[in-house]
Amino acid sequence: MRIRKIDLYIFREVLNPFLGGIFFFSFVFLLFQMLRLAEELIVNNAPLGLVLKLLGTLVLNFLPLGLPMAFLIGVLFAFSRLSGDSEVVAMKAGGMSLWRISAPVFTLSFIVAGLSLLLNLNWAPWSEVAMRNTLIKIGNRKFASAINEGTFSSGFFNLLLYTEKANNRAGKMEKVFIYDERDEKHPLTVVSKTGELIRVQSSEDDLGGIVLQLQDGSIHQSDRLGGAYNKMKFGTYQIFFDIPDSTGKFGYKPKMYSVAELGRKIQAPDTSPSFLRELLTERWRRFAVALTPILFVFLGMGFGTVRTRGAKFGVMLVAFVTMALYWQVQVASIWLGDSGHVLPWLAVQIPNLLVLAAGLFTFRRASW
Repeated sequence: MRIRKIDLYIFREVLNPFLGGIFFFSFVFLLFQMLRLAEELIVNNAPLGLVLKLLGTLVLNFLPLGLPMAFLIGVLFAFSRLSGDSEVVAMKAGGMSLWRISAPVFTLSFIVAGLSLLLNLNWAPWSEVAMRNTLIKIGNRKFASAINEGTFSSGFFNLLLYTEKANNRAGKMEKVFIYDERDEKHPLTVVSKTGELIRVQSSEDDLGGIVLQLQDGSIHQSDRLGGAYNKMKFGTYQIFFDIPDSTGKFGYKPKMYSVAELGRKIQAPDTSPSFLRELLTERWRRFAVALTPILFVFLGMGFGTVRTRGAKFGVMLVAFVTMALYWQVQVASIWLGDSGHVLPWLAVQIPNLLVLAAGLFTFRRASW
């Protein structure tokens, strides 16, 4: 019974700062992201639903990185305090080895690793796609917000546009005047009673474009070289505007595929060798990252017990330095796997092997 109480006590000592770390890092991450996106959200008048969806996808996208970091913080904080208050010494005096003390910590690490695996296999790829689509939807609103009633606007796809009445939320206009000089030799002047913006979406990546549909109007065209003038009346006239992705072509990258989709792409006979290496590296990377909470037990207990005893600043410093080095090495290992210099399954394990070596070294130093 006493052993179980000690296990539960250690479990809670790690769990509390771990949960606090998730909340803290998520808040800081969202704060920096929202500061970067604030102008776009305000200018484009994004609705609350899209903003909340963006926040949710950002958090899910961050958690594969945030969970291991928060867990390392939890282990470091817990054993720094336990060691600083001589509770670890008391447990050892009662006959418990450091391996036995670590049992509840390993239990929690397996839970965190399982959750991290679920995030990496399916939830994080889904959130990556959802986040991109949400940003595109918010960005698409800027074309409607560029139209101001009673004002000549030049920010709408390089057209000069005037409307007496405009409903930006619905994308509808009344008494529309457009001067289109995209073809310098044959500029167009379009006048219509009403106009409406219609967003065109593709079924796969939600890009498409914008259609400006005009009703009951006329088109005036002049030929600057020949001096000709043409006029046409119309009942319905549509102008299509392509919306490019601000980051380049919106293509599905390996990190955006679920684990099932990765498997299908890997088995596809038309997959190129270079893309196949990227797919394999990404699949093995997800499993490798899920192992980090288990490996961080050794590193956290070793540093927490010996190096950062009772020093909160030392705990944070060790955590940040460790995570910064870990992710830098992971970036390099992904490049090695993608380029074919190292087998993909081995390349992504390089950061884990380094963490394991450092963790076992510090853990043995703590086992006095």
